[in-house]
Amino acid sequence: MNLKIQCPKCSKRFSVEKDLTGKTVECGACDHRFPVKEDSVIHERVRVYPGEHREEDFLNRLGRDSTKQDEKGVKPVAERAYAPQLDAIMPASAGQRIALGCGLGLILIYSLIFLIGSSEDGVFQDVLKEKRIILGAFVGLLSSFLIISGAKNWRKRAIMVSLILTAGLLTLVFMRPVYLTPYAGFNITEENEKEQDTDSTDRLDEAGIKARVGFFGMQRKINEMVDKHGVEGEDYVVGIFIENMTGRQYHEIEKFLMKVLSIPPSEGIGRYTRNNDKDSLLVISGLPLDFDTVARRCDERLGEVRTYPEYRLIDLKLASTLFSEPSGGLLKKLTDSSHPGFFSNNLNELKALDPTRVRDAVARLASLRPEIQLLHGEKIVPEFMRILAEEDDPALLSDLGKALRIWASGQAACIQVAERNVKKWIETGVVVPKSFVNYLNDNEAEGALAIVDQLWGKDPELWSRQYIDLGSKAEKRLLFHLEESPERLKKSAILILEKTGTDKSLAALEKAKARGDAEVKIIAQNAIDSIRSR
Repeated sequence: MNLKIQCPKCSKRFSVEKDLTGKTVECGACDHRFPVKEDSVIHERVRVYPGEHREEDFLNRLGRDSTKQDEKGVKPVAERAYAPQLDAIMPASAGQRIALGCGLGLILIYSLIFLIGSSEDGVFQDVLKEKRIILGAFVGLLSSFLIISGAKNWRKRAIMVSLILTAGLLTLVFMRPVYLTPYAGFNITEENEKEQDTDSTDRLDEAGIKARVGFFGMQRKINEMVDKHGVEGEDYVVGIFIENMTGRQYHEIEKFLMKVLSIPPSEGIGRYTRNNDKDSLLVISGLPLDFDTVARRCDERLGEVRTYPEYRLIDLKLASTLFSEPSGGLLKKLTDSSHPGFFSNNLNELKALDPTRVRDAVARLASLRPEIQLLHGEKIVPEFMRILAEEDDPALLSDLGKALRIWASGQAACIQVAERNVKKWIETGVVVPKSFVNYLNDNEAEGALAIVDQLWGKDPELWSRQYIDLGSKAEKRLLFHLEESPERLKKSAILILEKTGTDKSLAALEKAKARGDAEVKIIAQNAIDSIRSR
């Protein structure tokens, strides 16, 4: 049996089942919630049909029963407008509330995850924007369906909330940048080498290349050099065209080129911006420049080059890893020596312009355990030699000497270069890294004894360990010091002979013992006893 009830707020009438007596319902017109009780129930008067109560016949005929249909079979407007179905005023079920909560939670949690994950090294790294949009739209549609399904009593507002949340999510997708793991631009594998051998872009003709780089600025410099130096003036100018180069990158490249090409500060490098400052033409002028040397320097450090010798022009494509900071994923490859990409990625880091990245890569390659199999040594060792020729940072050179002991053992060319550099450092008063002297000792370099003796003569306490490493082949030189050198060196020589001397040293040690002071007598006797016990 149904009850007629009336909303106490908007006075709209509804029909509900009697089972809802005492329970709370919601008005389908104004959303007001109220309990079904006596004061909200409408008691209908008893319907009287003609002939049943004649005394009321007259009154019955004065009005029109609102429950009857008119002659066209249409119910009155009031009854049609305010007689909703039962589920329109019933409170939401548990399943609907769960759907509503899931819809709101899904889109909000996904938005938070996307905001955090779309940062560098996040879960959305390397996910292109098109795929992000598709995934975001799917999450928005699914969330909207759940929200609208769960909000049965306020569908219009649910649709509006769903549209706002979905629009906000898609806006976030469009605004967040896409971070890609840097792709190594240097030749690491045979496949890359084959790709570099083939020019994927057709070479432009004279008019095309000059139009592309804006050759007029460089032509002006060429004309100036020709006026100054005659027909050889063109040899004083080289142009380098680079796409997509920022101002910070320009200063790094300028510093690199001035260093490796020995360009004096008075000359500098001119920069002409092109394509709304996106591209740059660098013009080096004022000194004789070997075109092939400049191209080789650019190719081995900065990226891939295409040369136009007839125009003294280099088209340079910067390597993608040149300026990018190592991401979390790349950092794992750089530090985990068991990772397959450890050696190739550290090789790329050796070519970086940032000195810190170079120093860190050398340190990593210098600290490998003996059991690890070395890869890409034919490319890494030349980079070590290049760094040795260009850098003078003491910490970097110390790690470089350690790296050479691992990577360049027995390589005559590297030994000669290292020996030459050590001698130059000694002559110029530069601090010599012990690791380089150790490298020369390990490989029994021809000049190792003279180098160690020279360094030991200046600071015997600091370099005694290297003299000991030379072993018995240094015995003759140490015996000379027992005769001719100052007392400080004599004492140090006796201590070294205690560890490395042979029977040939016994006579000299006895002589030093007889002539020396109390301390010399003690250490000389210890050395004699040590030699005789061997």
